[in-house]
Amino acid sequence: MAGGYNKEEGTFFDIREAYRTIRTNLMFSLVKKGCKRIVFTSAVQGEGKTTTSANVAFSIARSQRKVLLLDMDLRRPRLNRLLKLPNTPGLSNFLGGFNSLEEVLHKEVYENLDVICAGTIPPNPAELIGSDAMAQFLAKLEEHYDYIIIDTAPVNVVSDAMPVIKTCDGVVLVVKEKYSTHTELKKAINKIDFIGGRIIGTIVNAVHEEKHRYGHYAKIGYGEKPETNKEG
Repeated sequence: MAGGYNKEEGTFFDIREAYRTIRTNLMFSLVKKGCKRIVFTSAVQGEGKTTTSANVAFSIARSQRKVLLLDMDLRRPRLNRLLKLPNTPGLSNFLGGFNSLEEVLHKEVYENLDVICAGTIPPNPAELIGSDAMAQFLAKLEEHYDYIIIDTAPVNVVSDAMPVIKTCDGVVLVVKEKYSTHTELKKAINKIDFIGGRIIGTIVNAVHEEKHRYGHYAKIGYGEKPETNKEG
């Protein structure tokens, strides 16, 4: 499929309708008042969770909600490359006390959308993500946003995402067609269920258009075929 990020439209690929459907289903799944935290993750690396989380964040921002897109994959950050932003200073630099929020926050990357990249790769990603400083940071951010979209490391690869999954409002699993196995997906679901995480849906990535126009899986699993990518 023809690729390319169109800043005016706020999408990377020609799949706006699919992401509008995902946006609507997410909003109906999360009816709480105040800011909603949504974690995007996958079972293994390479399923397209970074591209998917970014597209969803752009789609929500277009609906006149204030959105923060946060790269919490502190081992293999990809969001900065996708959006062509500097990775440092970023989240790890703030949590380590080296930079202020103003220094790590990329404001109005798109209308209604701010971004925080991962920052310098730290020696202790799991400890930083599970720290009191992270919990306080997210609580502070909630005062300024309607949605916080969080891109995390794959749950079957490392356990870094588990602390934030426990406290988020919902988890979206990104699954790549003919790439993820049933065993890997089941393992990821069991890990999230075990800690009390709330899976609100799964988005199927790289669905073949010649078979069906929309891929479908679980509650919000709609996705037209995106450009093949290696993003986390």
